[in-house]
Formats: sequence, structure tokens, C-alpha cells
Amino acid sequence: MSSNHGTVASALRSLEGAQEVARALRSSGFNPDKNEQKRLLAELAGSVSETKMELALLQTIIEEKDAELLRMNEAFVYRGNLRRRGDGYYKTLDGRPYGQPYCSYCWEKDSELFHLHNRILSRDVRVCPHCKNEYQAVRTPFLEADKVASI
Repeated sequence: MSSNHGTVASALRSLEGAQEVARALRSSGFNPDKNEQKRLLAELAGSVSETKMELALLQTIIEEKDAELLRMNEAFVYRGNLRRRGDGYYKTLDGRPYGQPYCSYCWEKDSELFHLHNRILSRDVRVCPHCKNEYQAVRTPFLEADKVASI
């Protein structure tokens, strides 16, 4: 996305165009001829449309930033509740890992959690559905919470 569009400054520039049209109307004593009136109204409509587009772009950017902040907050919260064991990351219960493993690559690279899945027709390999990395099942076991207490 270009830095000239989708910013507060670009929306304000569009509104300044509308203000100039209003000044021109005022200076004409609110009595411009038909052609001048049509031209000024077309300029005003163009400025308003441009402002609406800029504000829509700005809203999209704000929503993207909000989503990124939410994802970063979730990653921050999970960071303290995850522990690496073998080749996977696990949620913790009383400081001990349990449950289905998460992809270590996706977590370490982007702080995103994706459960590893058994590869079809092979119980020896687990695959991340996001990055497609493969892990040995023996290094990424499912850890039941009751077994964690005895480890």
C-alpha cells in the first residue's frame, strides 16, 4: 500500500479540497452562474468521495493493526504457558507440558500455534498443517495430563 494513501494526512488533504470549494462558493456570494455551480459541486463531490476512500483505507489499516496487536497479545500470554519438550511445544499444567504438541517452527518464527497432526497412513510422522514441516512422532508425543503428574 502506498504511503500517500490510507493515512490521516491524505484524508485531511481531501477535506481541504472540500473546504476550498466551500470558500469559492462563499466568495461568489452564493450566487455563481450555472456552469460554475456545476463545476464547484463536482469538485465538492469528488473531494468527499476521495475522503471516503481514504477513510476506508485508513479503517482497513487500523483493523489490520488491531488484529496484529491481538495476535501479539495472545502470543505474549501463551509464551509463559508453553514449554518445549522434544521437537514440540506444549501447554503446561503446574509447569509441566501436556496435551497435543504445537509446531516448534511456527511458534519460534511467528509466535503462531498450530497443532501437529499425524500424517495419513503413518503414525511415525507428525505434520504441521501450516508450514508442512514434519516431525518424528516419538519426539512429539501426545502427553496426557494424568501422566504428566508421574513424570
